[in-house]
Amino acid sequence: MFDKSFTHNNRRRLARAGLILPVALASALAAAASDTEMTQTVKIQPCKGGETVAQYLDHKLSSSFRDLGWRMFPANDGFDVERAFLASKFMELRYRWRVDRSGQVRAISERAQNLCS
Repeated sequence: MFDKSFTHNNRRRLARAGLILPVALASALAAAASDTEMTQTVKIQPCKGGETVAQYLDHKLSSSFRDLGWRMFPANDGFDVERAFLASKFMELRYRWRVDRSGQVRAISERAQNLCS
């Protein structure tokens, strides 16, 4: 009626899962820290009038448009960091930068290129 091998196999699976879960959680936390670091790298880039990119976008656009916040997307050679605003029901203003693995920031959208030039 009671199969000992079934119980033993389940214990082994649970033990393996118990070892895998902390590793997966740690890598997810590291990725989140990396996301925050990449976004922060873009935010502190110098812009017009001695302001940073984040400060300039906040005072220039936040009061006029609905702020959709910062987003991050994986790219082949690093990450794309984007700040988006909702200009109307159907139009978003997007500013996008590429942060490579060495931490170098490059504006890749036309709006981002024109923002601080």
